Amino acid sequence: MRTHLSGALLSLIMVLGLTAGVRAIGPVTSLTIAPTAATVQAGTAQPFTVVGHDASGTTVDLSANAVLVSTDPTGSVAANRYTAGRAGTWRITASYNNLTATAAVTVTPGPVVDLTVNPNSDPEYVPNGASRVFTAEAFDAFDNKVSGGTVQWRVEGGIGTIVGTAERTARFTPTREGTGRVVALSGTTMDSVEVRVTKAATANVNAVITGPNTNAPGTTGTDAAAGNNANVSDVNASIQPAEPAAESTSCRPWPKPAWIWLFLGYLVLLVFSLYPIRTSRPVWWWIGPLILTIAALWVYFQYRCYPVYPALPYLILLTAIGATSWYNWQRSSPQPKP
Repeated sequence: MRTHLSGALLSLIMVLGLTAGVRAIGPVTSLTIAPTAATVQAGTAQPFTVVGHDASGTTVDLSANAVLVSTDPTGSVAANRYTAGRAGTWRITASYNNLTATAAVTVTPGPVVDLTVNPNSDPEYVPNGASRVFTAEAFDAFDNKVSGGTVQWRVEGGIGTIVGTAERTARFTPTREGTGRVVALSGTTMDSVEVRVTKAATANVNAVITGPNTNAPGTTGTDAAAGNNANVSDVNASIQPAEPAAESTSCRPWPKPAWIWLFLGYLVLLVFSLYPIRTSRPVWWWIGPLILTIAALWVYFQYRCYPVYPALPYLILLTAIGATSWYNWQRSSPQPKP
């Protein structure tokens, strides 16, 4: 009996000893997040720890219960882990009940996965005897522009040489007429542009040389030794290039996606200018599509570098004709009775 009583007392003492240092947490009154500042590379994950505090200072880990949101437009959050996207400095906010805590994260660009060589008129025309500066822009998987690093350049087709002049810039100098490619490489990533070297354009030279003619009237001979016949006129030394003349080297073409967005924007505005189809029938309904079509064609011929998308103006015209013809057919058809 005494043995059982001693064992019970010992067990009670042990339980009281273990629970004596445990203090129950009260209502959570504030949150903290760690780390409060971090620097990560685009595409990598950063975990955050969220801790709740009560009025007495007792803490509890709420990482699995708090909700995290990010201002990064291309980043993502899953549970308590943030995956970086767009380069820049963003805010991470942890929320629990009506409490919040914030942290700052700086995202740096990730590895290079894409290169873009400019200018690129597809193909790029360069007169022989001139030169052209090419620039390579590097991007990561999240379309962040990557700076730093080196780009290797080479010329294919034996049409010239290329020498790097800056971090991602190189100067191409043609050595013969023909077609080749300028290639930029960064690690395993590359991009290239077709280059056509044309004949150097030479201005038309008309040389007129006049001098005294001392030949007597009716004389058919000339006194070459004495230099008495020095009448030379209209010497035409015109040289024309065999290839189409290249456009000015100052032309900087828009990137191809810009022309695609131009056409899509024109198409959307054209549809909205013809809407609604059958609820209104203005007499001058064709004015809006006409102005839009003229504006789109003006932008193309003002900013295009030959020969970027030569079929684009025809596509704009066909779209305008098709859309207005369909609208006119709908407009002239009888309206349904209510």
